[in-house]
Amino acid sequence: MPDVETSQPHVRSPRIVVDGIIANRSLIRKRGGVAAVAISASLALVGLILLAIPGSLFGTLGYLVLVIALPALSIAGVPAVSTFASYVIAALASAAIWFALGQMSATRATRRAVAGWPEWAREFRPLAIGVVIGAVLALALSGIVLGAL
Repeated sequence: MPDVETSQPHVRSPRIVVDGIIANRSLIRKRGGVAAVAISASLALVGLILLAIPGSLFGTLGYLVLVIALPALSIAGVPAVSTFASYVIAALASAAIWFALGQMSATRATRRAVAGWPEWAREFRPLAIGVVIGAVLALALSGIVLGAL
């Protein structure tokens, strides 16, 4: 049999412009969770720096910022149980929470035809505010229960 090329319809792959709409949407979908974890990690670094500065005001503000960045600290029992394992568990659980919220925000932001990082931030902001309020209320409630407030 002679080699005969079969006539297959040519499927065109979509051309993706480097900084175009499709590429930007894909970038947000891929990196939305990582961006949320990076924001949380940078906030945790600020909290740790404030904790390292001597003084009770800096310590209080540093711990408050750390609780906002790592909302699972109260669940892990910090500061009542201050072991290395409790901090690691809290950091991993908080990273998972922030990653999930970032991915959810990315999914919601990219439903629109034109999506960018401002749309991601618009979707992420109310979710992050809810987590922050919950973490601060958990800290206040634990302070009341332990008799510190």
